[in-house]
Amino acid sequence: MHTADFISIRQIARNVNNDNLNEEILAFDTGFSIENEEAFPLRINALVIALCLSGTGKIGIDLREYKLKKNSLIVIQPKNYIFLSQYSPDFRCAVVACSKRVVDDVFPRLTDILPILIHHRTEPVTQLSDSEADDIFSFYSFLRSKLKGPRTTFLKQKVLCMLQAALYEMMDIHQKNSERIDNQRSRKEEIMAKFILAVSEEFRTQRQVAYYARKFYITPKHLSAVVKEISGRTAGDWIENYVVMEAKVLLKTTDKTIQEITLMLNFANQSFFGKYFKHHTGLSPTAYRKKFS
Repeated sequence: MHTADFISIRQIARNVNNDNLNEEILAFDTGFSIENEEAFPLRINALVIALCLSGTGKIGIDLREYKLKKNSLIVIQPKNYIFLSQYSPDFRCAVVACSKRVVDDVFPRLTDILPILIHHRTEPVTQLSDSEADDIFSFYSFLRSKLKGPRTTFLKQKVLCMLQAALYEMMDIHQKNSERIDNQRSRKEEIMAKFILAVSEEFRTQRQVAYYARKFYITPKHLSAVVKEISGRTAGDWIENYVVMEAKVLLKTTDKTIQEITLMLNFANQSFFGKYFKHHTGLSPTAYRKKFS
Protein backbone atom coordinates (compact mmCIF):
# COMPACT_ATOMS: atom_id res chain seq x y z
CA MET A 1 0.00 0.00 0.00
CA HIS A 2 1.34 3.39 -0.94
CA THR A 3 1.63 5.83 1.95
CA ALA A 4 1.92 9.57 1.49
CA ASP A 5 3.61 11.96 3.91
CA PHE A 6 0.24 13.44 4.80
CA ILE A 7 -3.27 12.06 4.69
CA SER A 8 -6.62 13.73 5.26
CA ILE A 9 -9.52 12.31 7.20
CA ARG A 10 -11.56 12.42 3.99
CA GLN A 11 -8.96 10.25 2.24
CA ILE A 12 -9.34 7.65 4.98
CA ALA A 13 -13.11 7.72 4.48
CA ARG A 14 -12.79 7.31 0.72
CA ASN A 15 -10.48 4.32 1.08
CA VAL A 16 -12.35 2.30 3.68
CA ASN A 17 -15.79 3.08 2.29
CA ASN A 18 -15.05 1.65 -1.15
CA ASP A 19 -15.56 -1.93 -2.31
CA ASN A 20 -11.91 -2.77 -2.94
CA LEU A 21 -11.19 -5.88 -0.87
CA ASN A 22 -7.51 -4.97 -0.67
CA GLU A 23 -8.44 -1.74 1.10
CA GLU A 24 -10.77 -3.17 3.74
CA ILE A 25 -8.00 -2.84 6.33
CA LEU A 26 -5.51 0.03 6.18
CA ALA A 27 -2.46 0.74 8.35
CA PHE A 28 -0.27 3.83 8.10
CA ASP A 29 1.59 6.38 10.20
CA THR A 30 1.58 9.85 8.73
CA GLY A 31 0.95 13.46 9.50
CA PHE A 32 -2.51 14.84 8.81
CA SER A 33 -3.64 17.48 6.39
CA ILE A 34 -7.08 18.97 6.82
CA GLU A 35 -9.25 19.91 3.88
CA ASN A 36 -11.28 23.04 4.57
CA GLU A 37 -14.60 21.23 4.78
CA GLU A 38 -13.27 18.91 7.46
CA ALA A 39 -13.84 21.61 10.03
CA PHE A 40 -17.44 20.43 9.65
CA PRO A 41 -18.96 17.01 10.43
CA LEU A 42 -17.59 13.99 8.61
CA ARG A 43 -18.71 10.43 9.18
CA ILE A 44 -16.38 7.50 8.55
CA ASN A 45 -18.31 4.28 8.11
CA ALA A 46 -15.46 2.28 9.60
CA LEU A 47 -13.60 1.39 12.78
CA VAL A 48 -10.50 3.57 13.14
CA ILE A 49 -7.91 2.98 15.88
CA ALA A 50 -5.18 5.62 16.10
CA LEU A 51 -2.23 6.03 18.45
CA CYS A 52 -0.69 9.48 18.65
CA LEU A 53 3.08 9.21 18.14
CA SER A 54 4.08 12.85 18.44
CA GLY A 55 2.76 16.39 18.51
CA THR A 56 -0.55 17.71 19.80
CA GLY A 57 -3.99 18.20 18.37
CA LYS A 58 -7.70 18.29 19.01
CA ILE A 59 -10.40 16.03 17.64
CA GLY A 60 -14.13 16.49 17.84
CA ILE A 61 -16.18 13.31 18.16
CA ASP A 62 -19.94 13.76 18.22
CA LEU A 63 -20.66 16.47 20.81
CA ARG A 64 -17.29 16.59 22.55
CA GLU A 65 -13.78 17.79 21.75
CA TYR A 66 -10.69 15.93 22.95
CA LYS A 67 -7.10 17.04 23.34
CA LEU A 68 -4.52 14.74 21.79
CA LYS A 69 -0.87 14.24 22.66
CA LYS A 70 1.74 11.49 22.54
CA ASN A 71 0.25 8.11 23.61
CA SER A 72 -3.35 9.23 23.13
CA LEU A 73 -5.37 6.25 21.86
CA ILE A 74 -8.32 7.25 19.65
CA VAL A 75 -11.09 4.81 18.76
CA ILE A 76 -13.58 6.03 16.15
CA GLN A 77 -16.49 3.70 15.48
CA PRO A 78 -18.97 3.51 12.61
CA LYS A 79 -21.63 6.22 12.95
CA ASN A 80 -19.36 8.57 14.93
CA TYR A 81 -19.25 12.13 13.57
CA ILE A 82 -15.76 13.61 13.63
CA PHE A 83 -13.69 16.65 12.81
CA LEU A 84 -10.00 17.30 13.41
CA SER A 85 -10.04 20.90 14.50
CA GLN A 86 -6.34 21.65 14.91
CA TYR A 87 -2.94 19.98 15.10
CA SER A 88 0.73 20.86 15.49
CA PRO A 89 3.15 20.53 12.54
CA ASP A 90 4.74 17.44 14.13
CA PHE A 91 1.41 15.72 14.81
CA ARG A 92 1.63 12.10 13.69
CA CYS A 93 -0.47 9.01 14.38
CA ALA A 94 -0.23 5.30 13.74
CA VAL A 95 -3.63 4.43 12.28
CA VAL A 96 -5.49 1.22 11.54
CA ALA A 97 -8.82 1.53 9.72
CA CYS A 98 -11.26 -1.34 9.07
CA SER A 99 -14.23 -1.14 6.73
CA LYS A 100 -17.76 -1.55 8.05
CA ARG A 101 -17.90 -4.87 6.23
CA VAL A 102 -14.99 -6.22 8.29
CA VAL A 103 -16.53 -4.88 11.50
CA ASP A 104 -19.91 -6.47 10.76
CA ASP A 105 -18.36 -9.77 9.69
CA VAL A 106 -15.81 -10.28 12.47
CA PHE A 107 -16.71 -8.45 15.66
CA PRO A 108 -20.18 -9.88 16.42
CA ARG A 109 -18.50 -13.26 16.91
CA LEU A 110 -16.13 -11.81 19.48
CA THR A 111 -18.65 -11.16 22.22
CA ASP A 112 -15.98 -10.78 24.89
CA ILE A 113 -14.50 -7.68 23.21
CA LEU A 114 -17.84 -5.89 23.01
CA PRO A 115 -17.27 -4.16 26.39
CA ILE A 116 -14.23 -2.31 25.01
CA LEU A 117 -16.19 -1.15 21.97
CA ILE A 118 -19.06 -0.01 24.18
CA HIS A 119 -16.61 1.79 26.48
CA HIS A 120 -14.99 3.64 23.58
CA ARG A 121 -18.38 4.71 22.28
CA THR A 122 -18.55 7.19 25.15
CA GLU A 123 -14.82 7.52 25.91
CA PRO A 124 -13.18 7.48 22.45
CA VAL A 125 -9.87 8.96 23.63
CA THR A 126 -7.70 7.27 26.30
CA GLN A 127 -4.29 8.37 27.52
CA LEU A 128 -1.92 5.40 27.67
CA SER A 129 1.31 4.94 29.60
CA ASP A 130 4.55 4.51 27.66
CA SER A 131 4.50 0.74 28.15
CA GLU A 132 0.84 0.44 27.13
CA ALA A 133 1.48 2.52 24.02
CA ASP A 134 4.49 0.36 23.13
CA ASP A 135 2.33 -2.76 23.37
CA ILE A 136 -0.35 -1.29 21.08
CA PHE A 137 2.28 -0.06 18.63
CA SER A 138 3.77 -3.57 18.36
CA PHE A 139 0.45 -4.84 16.98
CA TYR A 140 0.31 -1.91 14.59
CA SER A 141 3.84 -2.63 13.36
CA PHE A 142 2.90 -6.23 12.53
CA LEU A 143 -0.24 -5.14 10.69
CA ARG A 144 1.59 -2.53 8.69
CA SER A 145 4.42 -4.88 7.71
CA LYS A 146 1.99 -7.53 6.50
CA LEU A 147 -0.19 -5.09 4.59
CA LYS A 148 2.88 -3.65 2.84
CA GLY A 149 4.08 -7.15 1.88
CA PRO A 150 2.91 -9.54 -0.83
CA ARG A 151 -0.78 -10.45 -1.08
CA THR A 152 -0.52 -14.04 0.10
CA THR A 153 -3.35 -16.56 0.33
CA PHE A 154 -3.89 -16.19 4.06
CA LEU A 155 -2.93 -12.54 4.43
CA LYS A 156 -6.43 -11.39 5.40
CA GLN A 157 -6.77 -14.13 8.02
CA LYS A 158 -3.41 -13.23 9.58
CA VAL A 159 -4.26 -9.55 9.65
CA LEU A 160 -7.68 -10.16 11.21
CA CYS A 161 -6.17 -12.38 13.91
CA MET A 162 -3.63 -9.70 14.79
CA LEU A 163 -6.35 -7.04 14.84
CA GLN A 164 -8.37 -9.17 17.21
CA ALA A 165 -5.28 -9.64 19.41
CA ALA A 166 -4.85 -5.86 19.51
CA LEU A 167 -8.44 -5.47 20.69
CA TYR A 168 -7.84 -8.00 23.44
CA GLU A 169 -4.78 -6.00 24.47
CA MET A 170 -7.01 -2.94 24.67
CA MET A 171 -9.39 -5.00 26.82
CA ASP A 172 -6.57 -5.79 29.26
CA ILE A 173 -5.62 -2.11 29.48
CA HIS A 174 -9.26 -1.11 30.01
CA GLN A 175 -9.86 -3.70 32.73
CA LYS A 176 -6.70 -2.71 34.57
CA ASN A 177 -7.74 0.94 34.54
CA SER A 178 -11.35 0.09 35.42
CA GLU A 179 -10.29 -1.43 38.72
CA ARG A 180 -9.90 2.12 39.99
CA ILE A 181 -13.49 3.03 39.11
CA ASP A 182 -16.28 2.29 41.58
CA ASN A 183 -19.18 0.06 40.54
CA GLN A 184 -21.76 2.84 40.66
CA ARG A 185 -19.78 4.94 38.20
CA SER A 186 -19.31 1.92 35.95
CA ARG A 187 -23.07 1.29 35.89
CA LYS A 188 -23.75 4.88 34.88
CA GLU A 189 -21.12 4.70 32.14
CA GLU A 190 -22.75 1.50 30.87
CA ILE A 191 -26.12 3.27 30.64
CA MET A 192 -24.49 6.19 28.85
CA ALA A 193 -22.77 3.90 26.34
CA LYS A 194 -25.94 1.96 25.61
CA PHE A 195 -27.85 5.22 25.18
CA ILE A 196 -25.34 6.61 22.66
CA LEU A 197 -25.30 3.32 20.74
CA ALA A 198 -29.09 3.21 20.61
CA VAL A 199 -29.36 6.85 19.53
CA SER A 200 -26.78 6.39 16.78
CA GLU A 201 -28.89 3.56 15.35
CA GLU A 202 -32.40 4.99 15.79
CA PHE A 203 -32.21 8.79 15.82
CA ARG A 204 -33.80 9.03 12.37
CA THR A 205 -37.09 7.66 13.69
CA GLN A 206 -36.90 8.05 17.48
CA ARG A 207 -36.20 11.45 18.99
CA GLN A 208 -37.90 11.18 22.40
CA VAL A 209 -35.84 10.62 25.57
CA ALA A 210 -38.71 8.54 26.97
CA TYR A 211 -38.33 6.01 24.14
CA TYR A 212 -34.71 5.30 25.02
CA ALA A 213 -35.45 5.19 28.75
CA ARG A 214 -38.01 2.46 28.14
CA LYS A 215 -35.40 0.41 26.28
CA PHE A 216 -33.22 0.35 29.40
CA TYR A 217 -36.12 -0.06 31.87
CA ILE A 218 -35.37 3.21 33.65
CA THR A 219 -37.24 6.49 33.94
CA PRO A 220 -36.58 9.38 31.54
CA LYS A 221 -35.55 11.46 34.57
CA HIS A 222 -32.91 8.91 35.61
CA LEU A 223 -31.59 8.54 32.05
CA SER A 224 -31.36 12.32 31.67
CA ALA A 225 -29.54 12.67 34.99
CA VAL A 226 -27.01 9.95 34.12
CA VAL A 227 -26.30 11.35 30.64
CA LYS A 228 -25.90 14.87 32.05
CA GLU A 229 -23.54 13.67 34.79
CA ILE A 230 -21.33 11.60 32.47
CA SER A 231 -21.20 13.85 29.42
CA GLY A 232 -22.15 17.33 30.58
CA ARG A 233 -24.89 17.37 27.94
CA THR A 234 -28.55 16.47 28.19
CA ALA A 235 -30.00 13.36 26.57
CA GLY A 236 -32.01 15.64 24.30
CA ASP A 237 -28.80 17.38 23.21
CA TRP A 238 -27.30 14.06 22.13
CA ILE A 239 -30.37 13.12 20.11
CA GLU A 240 -30.53 16.52 18.43
CA ASN A 241 -26.79 16.38 17.73
CA TYR A 242 -27.15 13.17 15.74
CA VAL A 243 -30.06 14.58 13.73
CA VAL A 244 -28.26 17.83 12.90
CA MET A 245 -24.93 16.13 12.18
CA GLU A 246 -26.58 13.67 9.81
CA ALA A 247 -28.40 16.50 8.06
CA LYS A 248 -25.12 18.40 7.62
CA VAL A 249 -23.37 15.34 6.21
CA LEU A 250 -26.20 14.67 3.75
CA LEU A 251 -26.36 18.31 2.66
CA LYS A 252 -22.61 18.61 2.29
CA THR A 253 -21.62 15.27 0.77
CA THR A 254 -24.62 14.11 -1.28
CA ASP A 255 -26.82 15.47 -4.04
CA LYS A 256 -30.04 14.40 -2.37
CA THR A 257 -32.81 16.98 -2.48
CA ILE A 258 -34.00 18.76 0.65
CA GLN A 259 -37.26 16.80 0.36
CA GLU A 260 -35.38 13.49 0.20
CA ILE A 261 -33.34 14.42 3.28
CA THR A 262 -36.56 15.45 5.04
CA LEU A 263 -37.98 11.98 4.45
CA MET A 264 -34.72 10.21 5.38
CA LEU A 265 -34.72 11.99 8.74
CA ASN A 266 -38.42 11.33 9.28
CA PHE A 267 -39.60 14.93 9.52
CA ALA A 268 -43.28 15.60 8.87
CA ASN A 269 -42.55 17.98 6.00
CA GLN A 270 -39.80 20.05 4.42
CA SER A 271 -40.91 23.24 6.15
CA PHE A 272 -40.63 21.67 9.60
CA PHE A 273 -37.21 20.23 8.76
CA GLY A 274 -36.05 23.64 7.53
CA LYS A 275 -37.14 25.36 10.74
CA TYR A 276 -35.52 22.65 12.89
CA PHE A 277 -32.23 22.84 10.99
CA LYS A 278 -32.11 26.65 11.05
CA HIS A 279 -32.88 26.72 14.78
CA HIS A 280 -29.80 24.57 15.46
CA THR A 281 -27.39 25.97 12.85
CA GLY A 282 -28.52 29.50 12.07
CA LEU A 283 -28.81 28.59 8.36
CA SER A 284 -31.53 27.09 6.24
CA PRO A 285 -30.70 23.73 4.61
CA THR A 286 -30.37 25.42 1.23
CA ALA A 287 -28.10 28.15 2.59
CA TYR A 288 -25.94 25.60 4.40
CA ARG A 289 -25.52 23.52 1.25
CA LYS A 290 -24.68 26.60 -0.80
CA LYS A 291 -22.12 27.80 1.74
CA PHE A 292 -20.27 24.53 2.26
CA SER A 293 -20.66 22.61 -0.98
